[in-house]
Amino acid sequence: MMWGDNSGWGMWLGMGISTLILVVLIALLVWSISRIGRVEAPRPQRERPTALELLDERLARGEIEPDDYQQRRRILDDQR
Repeated sequence: MMWGDNSGWGMWLGMGISTLILVVLIALLVWSISRIGRVEAPRPQRERPTALELLDERLARGEIEPDDYQQRRRILDDQR
């Protein structure tokens, strides 16, 4: 029987690589199992702003003049 140091670095390298592969496979298995039971919550639907809200925003940003705002607001109120 030979009990010497005949295996060299090749055996150690092979064992290290195979251990690394085993750890990666176990991590992937745990990750995939954890993803199976997870249910994503639905994202809340954002409501569209009303025409009056859009008009208010345009006035606040300075896109329209107050006189123009009043005229458009009257038109919107008449449509109700």
